[in-house]
Amino acid sequence: MKTPAFAWQLLLAFALSLLILVGLIGWLQNVHILTSNGMYKSIQAEPWIADPSAARLDASNYLYFPLYGALCRLLDGLGIERGVPWKQFAYLNAFWASLCIVFVYAFVHRATQSARAAVLAAIFHFGCGFFLLLAVISEDIMPGYTLVFGAMALAGLWFDRPTYGRVAIVGAIFTLGWLIEWRLIFPTLPALLLALLASEGPMSRRLARIGVMLASIVAGSGVVQLLWDGHNGAVGLHDMLWTGKGVASGWAGVSWDKAWMMLSGIGNYFLIMGGFTDPVTARRLMFPLSFSVLLQAVIFVASIVVLWPRRADRRLRAIGIVFLGTLAAGQVLNFYAQPQDPQMQINVMPWLSVAWGLLAAALLAVRARPQVLLLFVVLSLVPLVWNGAQLARWRGGDSAAVAALAALEKRFPPDSTVFLYWGFEPITVWQYALWSRTWDWDGTAIVANAPSAEPKFKWIAIDAGAIRHPGWTAEQHAQSIKRDIDQALDRGYRVAVSDVWNWSVDELAGQLGGLAAGNRATAIHKMLHDNFEARPVFSQPTVGTYYDLRRRSAG
Repeated sequence: MKTPAFAWQLLLAFALSLLILVGLIGWLQNVHILTSNGMYKSIQAEPWIADPSAARLDASNYLYFPLYGALCRLLDGLGIERGVPWKQFAYLNAFWASLCIVFVYAFVHRATQSARAAVLAAIFHFGCGFFLLLAVISEDIMPGYTLVFGAMALAGLWFDRPTYGRVAIVGAIFTLGWLIEWRLIFPTLPALLLALLASEGPMSRRLARIGVMLASIVAGSGVVQLLWDGHNGAVGLHDMLWTGKGVASGWAGVSWDKAWMMLSGIGNYFLIMGGFTDPVTARRLMFPLSFSVLLQAVIFVASIVVLWPRRADRRLRAIGIVFLGTLAAGQVLNFYAQPQDPQMQINVMPWLSVAWGLLAAALLAVRARPQVLLLFVVLSLVPLVWNGAQLARWRGGDSAAVAALAALEKRFPPDSTVFLYWGFEPITVWQYALWSRTWDWDGTAIVANAPSAEPKFKWIAIDAGAIRHPGWTAEQHAQSIKRDIDQALDRGYRVAVSDVWNWSVDELAGQLGGLAAGNRATAIHKMLHDNFEARPVFSQPTVGTYYDLRRRSAG
């Protein structure tokens, strides 16, 4: 049978990927699996959908909101989830993920001249845990990641013998990617520059190529800056290149807890095992997470052994520098930030699929027996089967959250209730989105006496001080929470506290450890339990148990 033309192969890869992902989104009915950040981003995009001329640019997502605002208007016109951007975002992510699979297929096909290896790599990448997850939920990383991956793929294919034109093209695509999500610039830029430094020719020519790369990045950013000049929220070129997102916040910092979060991030990227949010849970799941990491190490070592005889191949060297350089730089940065976060891992881990494709091509070329091909097909499908089954555990989560929200509103009238949360409970996102777009108090809110309908969602978050005030002492953090609780009680509100009330000091420290603030746990726990008492008053499967919080009786 004649092999379809290359363009048809790419179209088939896109169509099959999109069909599967759209079907999975419809079946799961939960676009907030593991993270609800996409809900906040969809709210931020609403002005870009309704009236782009008046919407405000975001320096760290300069092109993301204009892009997704336009695409949501397109979906509205087609009648697809009209007026519900948080659902539309998931379908748009499926589109970009499918395009990424096309890039994976095309890259491995060109690098190996093997359609079989390209198919295996595409299937493997499709099934990797965090890629599959982010392709079916509303998180915001997929379009930026796809374009950056495309730039990396072209660099791997071209930077063995780069021309100035090809360097400029890679720089332009790369710039479009990180202008969608600013932090994507950091893991990959050092790898691209290193690959150019190691390219052929005299040092003066290599340095000139690096200059072209940097110039294309600055020029591309400058063009975008000029196009949006004068728009609401527009910033200068310097502020586009450095937004400082996540710096000097509770997400930044180095601690031993981050090592457990790194294990969680790397392990779950390949095979979803759990332990996503805190170092305590990651430690409990050390063995399954380590098993996933071990499998990745096996693929890495096997690919090095098999490809070592070709180490003088300039293209193979460029591929290694681009993808492994991104891995190294990215994990260093992740250790400083949020190594457990799917969107922090996805852009630094595509080396795994590349290694799998190159390994498959090399072994199939030596042993082209049907049994070997069948083995690779089965192994390539394992991540998809495993991770698909894991995602099924969260099926129906969106409708369950809406039902839980209605039950909460009935049990705790919002006009007379202040909620005390840990801060990362998924239900808080729904209360924020569907009740009122109000953030937690964080020691600054001044509210009217109860009952008060405005704002509808009144809440205190225990983690607020760790996120927004990394320089606070433990006592300052504890006293800020106490002042907020006292204000609520003094003004006649009922304070409903979530399951965080029953956390031990160690559990609270573990959760705060993900924000480099584990040393605050003792003071916060002591403040809560020395000054207040609580009794359970409401329980619901989706949101857990709520307690009535009151001042502790004297004596």
